[in-house]
Amino acid sequence: MKANRESSTGGRRAVKPFRRSILVSSINRIFTAAVIAAALFTAVGCNKNKPEEPVATVGSHQITLKQVDSAIKQQIDASGSGTAAAMSPVELTAARLGVLDNLVQAEALFQRAQRDNLVPDDNKVTQEVQKRKQDAGVTEEQFQAQLKQAGLTDEDVKDKVRREMAINALKDREKARVTAPTEEETKKYYEDHKSEFVAERGADISVIAVSPNNNGGDTGAEQKIKAVYAQLRGQTDFATVATQKSEEPNSAIRGGRLGFASEDGLKQSFPALPGVATRLMAMKDGEYTEPLKDGTGNWYIFKLNLKREQAQNLTYDDPSVRKNIVDTVTQQRQQVLLNALMAVSIAETNIKNHLAERLIEHPESMVQMKPSALLQQPAQPQQALPRIVDENQVQNSNRPAANSNAAAANANRPVSNANKK
Repeated sequence: MKANRESSTGGRRAVKPFRRSILVSSINRIFTAAVIAAALFTAVGCNKNKPEEPVATVGSHQITLKQVDSAIKQQIDASGSGTAAAMSPVELTAARLGVLDNLVQAEALFQRAQRDNLVPDDNKVTQEVQKRKQDAGVTEEQFQAQLKQAGLTDEDVKDKVRREMAINALKDREKARVTAPTEEETKKYYEDHKSEFVAERGADISVIAVSPNNNGGDTGAEQKIKAVYAQLRGQTDFATVATQKSEEPNSAIRGGRLGFASEDGLKQSFPALPGVATRLMAMKDGEYTEPLKDGTGNWYIFKLNLKREQAQNLTYDDPSVRKNIVDTVTQQRQQVLLNALMAVSIAETNIKNHLAERLIEHPESMVQMKPSALLQQPAQPQQALPRIVDENQVQNSNRPAANSNAAAANANRPVSNANKK
């Protein structure tokens, strides 16, 4: 079907590529990605499966099997399928060992933050939790339902947020001590990596997204997207409709704007919409598509804001290039300092990894490891729509420290029900 056109206002502008980002579920937005990732497959006490059994002790703090399995279950739910029972005993053991180490590190940092009086009080924690609920677009009813599904309480959330805020305060304090690169250092970085500073062929796009999860099923979603399309055909401004109707809150607040992506980035962003990248690159600036349904049942209408036909070499005179280099080098220096902070925090904390000790004593136990009853429950999918964030930074296509042009990797996930009426 021929693409529709909405006239653009203003002149052509330089479009900066976006940073790769993954939209997590509403409940995961409440918890820091670091805490959730660290708790993905945390350790248990070999094959005993006693919920309150400590698997590690950090100072006076114990990490228990119950905490571990709750975190694992959250990740299973986020993936939308499977159970921990599908893992072999050795895989389960290895995964638990790896993430237990991450949890130990996080606890060591938290205890250092405690010693440095960086732990926020209850009022600040409560305010932060409320802010994150609002940012996530969830009602109190939805939030409580997700807590129940995850087996968590309000106090669990506050504790996680308190720890996250304390650790972030500790890290931010250390990062603030790092100096930015000089002009000479910045220029040298550009000369050493000149071939990497390329603005690739791609497009700046906006979207209106509709999910069956928010509209009583497939029929309701189809009816809504058709009504939205009719509004657009009636010459209603795309950004206005997106703000009012799109069910992806992160882009809706920007009038549906997702940002710039390379052609390959578009393909990675929307794997459940084969051919969408080619389709967008064949359109003209200002045009929008008819409603497109992906393989997971979500509906989209895309608008092409601006297309870059050919890759362009970026020069050092471009302010965005210099900003990118300063940000990249500064982040590298900050990471080195944070690694040192981690090493010192671990060294000054009394740590006992009970799981590792038991495995050394009884190596045969790794082939006997079994998931708890909680982990044998089937996944409770947590719905989420991908987002693409325009960080307004120039792309550096080969270096992970600079902003890649890749879009969100799992953009085929279902739309979040955060905006459900």
